[in-house]
Amino acid sequence: MIIIFEIIIKHLHTNKKMKNIISKIFFLPAILLQCLWVMSIQAQTKSNLIDTVIKKQLLTQQGADSIILVTALNENKNLPSKTFIIGLDYRPRFEYHDGYKQLPNDTTQAAYFVSQRSRLYFTYSQPKFKFHTSIQDIRVWGQYGQASTSGTLGVFEAYVESYFSNKWFVRAGRQKLELDNGRLFSAANWNQASKAHDGINFIYNSEKILSEFVVCFNQTSERIFETDFSPNTFTNYKLLNVHFLKVKLHKYFSLTAINAADGYESKVSPRTLYERGTSGGRLEFEKGTVYGTVCGYYQYGKLQSGKKIAAYYLQPEIQIKIKKLTTRLGVEYMSGDDATKSSEFSKSFVPLYGVAWRFMGNMDYFTSFPKDLKNGGLINPYLFLIYEINKKLYLRSDAHLFYFQNKVTDANNNIINHYLGAENDLSVKYKLSDIATLDFGFSYMFAEKSMEILKGGNSSRVPISSYLMITFHPELFSSKK
Repeated sequence: MIIIFEIIIKHLHTNKKMKNIISKIFFLPAILLQCLWVMSIQAQTKSNLIDTVIKKQLLTQQGADSIILVTALNENKNLPSKTFIIGLDYRPRFEYHDGYKQLPNDTTQAAYFVSQRSRLYFTYSQPKFKFHTSIQDIRVWGQYGQASTSGTLGVFEAYVESYFSNKWFVRAGRQKLELDNGRLFSAANWNQASKAHDGINFIYNSEKILSEFVVCFNQTSERIFETDFSPNTFTNYKLLNVHFLKVKLHKYFSLTAINAADGYESKVSPRTLYERGTSGGRLEFEKGTVYGTVCGYYQYGKLQSGKKIAAYYLQPEIQIKIKKLTTRLGVEYMSGDDATKSSEFSKSFVPLYGVAWRFMGNMDYFTSFPKDLKNGGLINPYLFLIYEINKKLYLRSDAHLFYFQNKVTDANNNIINHYLGAENDLSVKYKLSDIATLDFGFSYMFAEKSMEILKGGNSSRVPISSYLMITFHPELFSSKK
């Protein structure tokens, strides 16, 4: 090889044409590599070198443009990607109620109104960091006058996420908590205002394990002494700790566990904190079109009144999808107190900070626990039918039966009938476009006399409720660099 190289060098001194050819063949890669190396250092030098190579006819203009493009792409790959997104959630909803939340009577009249949620989302993210906030205006049409000066904007969420790795990160600030199926912790999106918590959430997320550990501590204002927390305008916990764990056990099975402790300040002594614990979980099976689950929770500790609690909740469900029809059959079993016996323990289960209408009917007869049930607990067998006509149109029917779980008495200490009534929620969902959805719902109930003990009114009248809602959820702006 060395001898061949020497022969080529000798010919270069005597043959000018051969010299030009060989110089292009042997020295072009070296020149191009030098150009690429220098281009990564200084833009001006990069341009001069490319021009020089073109003038010496060692490279065409098209080839030079390709080199510049590839180099720019490689440089951009090494730069951190930054994204900024602005989104909108605009949702007016017309509602008609004649027996919503409480039974109608001969003197009540139907109510109808329009409520509206206008929410703007702002999300900025870069590697290992994310900031998200959403501001919202919630109103009933006509609630504020034409020349109103009252501020109506509020913050629904405002948090940052800092990533320790691809799997570990922490989320701090005001945030919604959507855990499991939403029975204990939910953003309650049907409510125009929704629910959010102020706190810190430590999250681990991998292919098989999702873990969230939430810590919240509430105060009404900054303080110099004491930690008195007794807000006048709302009822809320002073302390909340939650650990949520979901593990993929097998390709068909998964296990969920929730352990929560919420603390309320004593109404008598601000320095006394009563803590209530809730522990339990869910086992899920899913194979093809069949889904089955069973979950259970146990509550212990003390209520805000200082009374001890020992209550439980069970929910088995099976779901089968046959072609376009999905059938869900299940029951909620929520323990309650026996009104004919005194006990040092409260046995009325409280479903913490979850959503009620998704499980116990759109008419919201049972949302405040245990007050709405007079501490009697609830058994709620349900049958949900969802039919997909096409990719845009869905029909749904949710049927509920309601029973007291335990004995409840009337004003004369007589035990009332366990059966409370039946509710059916009919709904239609139509996807107008990629950014707009139309929802219509109609609900009615056949209430028993025992429901009057809870909700007053006249059980012989059929309570009804209806809504028509349109939701726009477009992305208004997106920037990435």
